[in-house]
Amino acid sequence: MSKKLRKGSSCPTCKKAKLVPLIFGLPGMDLMAQEGRGEIVLGGWVSSEFPPELECLGCSAQFYRQSELVIFNER
Repeated sequence: MSKKLRKGSSCPTCKKAKLVPLIFGLPGMDLMAQEGRGEIVLGGWVSSEFPPELECLGCSAQFYRQSELVIFNER
């Protein structure tokens, strides 16, 4: 991928929806409200050592960062 992915970018997988931050941990009311507005995705309480940073709101593809390389995993 030559395009740098960031919050609000179009998904390179489905080309339809936008990417939002994927947040892990116990959410408070503010994070639950942000998820309801489609600003973030809540990823659960437990994450891996290198959790994904972004998720597509349309196809749920998740995007990881390894130095400058961005890789993705479709659900």
